[in-house]
Amino acid sequence: MRRLFSRLFSPQPQAGAFDATRTSLKTADWETDSYGPNSALAELGTARARSQDAVRNNPWIRRAVGLYVSHLIGCGISPRPKLEDAALRADMLALWEDWSGEADADGVLPLASLQSQWARGRLESGEVFIRFLSLPRSADSVVPLRLQTLEADFLPMQTVLRTGDTALSYGMERDASGKRLAYWFYPQHPRDHYLLARPNDLRRVDAADVLHHYAPSRPGQCRGEPGTLSSLVRARNIDHYESAEITRKKLKARFVGAVYKENIEENPFNGTTNAYLDSLKAQLTAAINANDAALIADLQAQVAAEQEKRSIVDIEDGYMLQLALNEKIEIPGADIGDGGLEFLRFQLRSVAAGIGVPYEHLTGDYSGANDRIMRVVLNTFYRELEANQDLLIAQVLQPIWCRFLTAAVLSGRLNLPGYFDHPRRWQACEWRAHAWSYVNPLQEAQTAVLRIQNGLTSRSAAVAESGWDAEEIDRQQAADQAREEKLGLDYSASSTTQDKPIP
Repeated sequence: MRRLFSRLFSPQPQAGAFDATRTSLKTADWETDSYGPNSALAELGTARARSQDAVRNNPWIRRAVGLYVSHLIGCGISPRPKLEDAALRADMLALWEDWSGEADADGVLPLASLQSQWARGRLESGEVFIRFLSLPRSADSVVPLRLQTLEADFLPMQTVLRTGDTALSYGMERDASGKRLAYWFYPQHPRDHYLLARPNDLRRVDAADVLHHYAPSRPGQCRGEPGTLSSLVRARNIDHYESAEITRKKLKARFVGAVYKENIEENPFNGTTNAYLDSLKAQLTAAINANDAALIADLQAQVAAEQEKRSIVDIEDGYMLQLALNEKIEIPGADIGDGGLEFLRFQLRSVAAGIGVPYEHLTGDYSGANDRIMRVVLNTFYRELEANQDLLIAQVLQPIWCRFLTAAVLSGRLNLPGYFDHPRRWQACEWRAHAWSYVNPLQEAQTAVLRIQNGLTSRSAAVAESGWDAEEIDRQQAADQAREEKLGLDYSASSTTQDKPIP
């Protein structure tokens, strides 16, 4: 009775509540080890090197990275101070524009191009570092501040050191609470072969002088992984497939034909021909033993002539293959075919999805797409870009703006009374990127007008979405109207809500 009760009411062993956790033939080779957010990056150096190599050599990865960065940054993301004083706002922005041309510590790129470099560094290498360099107040500079861009390789990964309440790991010095105190950088890029960067030759830089731009995918992740990782294997498979296909086409192109013989006497591959050659070689050996010079020369000529009969006949740019008795040859066709094209499309869609760019933009293949489909594709793409723009603003651009204002006030370039009492009030600003081009600009413009007329948005907000400032637009319109009146022009008379057809 007790045994029956135990059978009825004791818990039964379960095979697994989820298919993904069960052990079966389909899941036998599935990874079961769990990795922490930082231990998963143990081979980050290899991942970074392969990503950089793919950007250099794989056209699809290079195109995807360039496409992503160009849409993310465009002509640059610009600040708009949140101050009521219009004159002071204008002074701030004028000083910012002047400083943007000399912000690069290397003196090579303007600030807008630096933004593209930072975005590319995060996508290609997983992260990028920006270091503030303060100049003497007497320096001949608009604002005594420079920005030094450091690649991810400048910060080592494996350095682990504990001293009291501080710990040095992943190149970062942190206190007991995890707050970053400093970064330990190589003085030169460790992968530049003409420099000798020693493993222990590191320089401490205070964390307040460093910005770390990366996108941690897991809580507690200290370093960033390249955004190309999930696409690298597929992109390399495409390279191998194309290489094999090109090799096959080149080999096939060199075989221009085949000679098929049915007559056994004319066939150079039958046993008689081989026996005849063997007979000539035996006679030659006998002549050599007999030291008959004339016969030796004659037999050598016959052997050479017989051996010259080859299975492949050279022509100028290819080969003609001679077949043996009843042999036939079949060389696979040179066309990829629909199956090969679909394979390439699928692989390229995977590459595009891994990096986050539209397949149509990556490949230029718009077959099967119309304006409605492209609108959905682009809206999804732009939504992701907006999230990454916010990340760049929060991690890099807003801190640069704050440091810029502080340096400008300390150097006397800006007069902001009470700045150090309430710095955030002066530092508050919005950041605007240039608007993206849409599939149907006319419909977008008409939609914006309807939203303004029905109170769903303001003209200032609509102008801001296009990347411009409403006050600047008003000043330009006033200047245009004044110039038109002075010159006796009237463009408003010819303007209509719809374009007239050209006769």
